[in-house]
Amino acid sequence: MKLTMAQRGALWMISGVFCMASMDVMAKMLGHIVPVAQIVWLRFVSQAIIIGLFLIISGQSLLGSNHFRLHALRGFSTTVSSYLFFLAIIYLPLADATALMQVAPVMVTLGAVLVLRERIGKRRIFGIIAAFIGAIILIRPGTSVMTTLSLLPFIGAVFFTIYALATRFVRGDGPWKALFYQGVFGSCFASLIVPFFWQPIAYNDIPILVALILLGILGHLFIIQALAIAQASDIAPFGYAGLLFAIIFGIVIFGEIPDVITLLGAIIIVSAGVYVWYRERLAEAKIKK
Repeated sequence: MKLTMAQRGALWMISGVFCMASMDVMAKMLGHIVPVAQIVWLRFVSQAIIIGLFLIISGQSLLGSNHFRLHALRGFSTTVSSYLFFLAIIYLPLADATALMQVAPVMVTLGAVLVLRERIGKRRIFGIIAAFIGAIILIRPGTSVMTTLSLLPFIGAVFFTIYALATRFVRGDGPWKALFYQGVFGSCFASLIVPFFWQPIAYNDIPILVALILLGILGHLFIIQALAIAQASDIAPFGYAGLLFAIIFGIVIFGEIPDVITLLGAIIIVSAGVYVWYRERLAEAKIKK
């Protein structure tokens, strides 16, 4: 049976989020041994070097962008987002941290309204509100469950939203160059803090660190491939498979069994995200007509 472009794109997207979820597992395993600042720095440096070498070998220029300020903003935002999220998954259950990060796609829709002046209807506004209600259920303000750490992935989602909105303005540079500049500027900003946390890495931890770096790069590449062969509107919901992987990894590897409230909050967030995606597809279809 021959797969359609949308089905192939979905498989690439699921593969990408699987790699990213696996990277999170490595980060959680290393987090109490290697400083997060060092992990983030090594990730972006490796990304810049590997993607840069690919661009050179393929005969493409490393420079030539008219959006250096926007790339710098992307680099800063993704550095902060990665730092906060890695901290969150180290000290919080993997499912909780990942579920809170799933607010990001809905926040991108909200950001498009506030920053890009895009219009949305009442139903998508309802979806956005529902996603934030799900986040509140997960964070559980006013209870002993809520800690400062539970806010980290949510704040990380805010910075990811800034990164995603800035990325919309640099699409003319192409995905590979955008990925390269993300690594370059991410390395620059991560370099500002990594000297204060740097420490020798034990030989036994190097394979895990290498796996983390490679999984992160592969995850980005697979998602880029998904977006290259299929419409983003067709494959976006499959990004939520990352939450399912996080729940499975949390249970199998770390013995973290989500409670009912966590699952309820996660279900509300994902349902709201899929609903907003569905309404956006309807809006795009009307515009095309």
